[in-house]
Amino acid sequence: VVYFDDVTGLRVGDPVMIYGLEKGKVKSLQIDQGKVMTLLAIDKKIMIPEDSDISIRSVSLMGGDRYVRIVPGKATTVASVYHGYNTNFDLESLAIQFDSLLIMIKDIELPDFNKIAAEFSRKLDKVTQQLSGMFEGPSEKIEDLIVRLDSLSLQFKGDGTVGKLLKSDELYEEVRETNQALKELIVDIKENPKKYINIKVF
Repeated sequence: VVYFDDVTGLRVGDPVMIYGLEKGKVKSLQIDQGKVMTLLAIDKKIMIPEDSDISIRSVSLMGGDRYVRIVPGKATTVASVYHGYNTNFDLESLAIQFDSLLIMIKDIELPDFNKIAAEFSRKLDKVTQQLSGMFEGPSEKIEDLIVRLDSLSLQFKGDGTVGKLLKSDELYEEVRETNQALKELIVDIKENPKKYINIKVF
């Protein structure tokens, strides 16, 4: 049994992957005291140490199918209950957030924008980490997007930096260019999906 705060996209029957191999299925999902109790049916020969890392992930960068990934820990004991987390995001949702950010940069007051920028920076960090870990082979478009996301995240974190950039067009232009790079990547994934198969999973 694994408890998640959020299981968006996960369905009964979705695979459980261990070391890149399918070793189980999601058997049931039900709400229990504000969390989602998730029952996994896993190969009985496999021990899941109590310090294992358990997460919900997307098969594709475009969202869609999900799976539960288990990275076994080092402990010699198992747990009766485990706690996991959801790392899912999809690029089309991120593009929508960028569109909203472009509007806010022009219209919102600085104090409000600073709060939004801090939250957006945290999201960018999460997206960048997941993009970096999804592919073994090089991808120029993904590498370019990661560099742009890193740059924006650093700027949003800098004390006073956002205020200075809002008075010029630098921040707006960088967000616009990053948004364009993101949309070009989305188009390329749709037109050439085989280039972006997550070979670390299957």
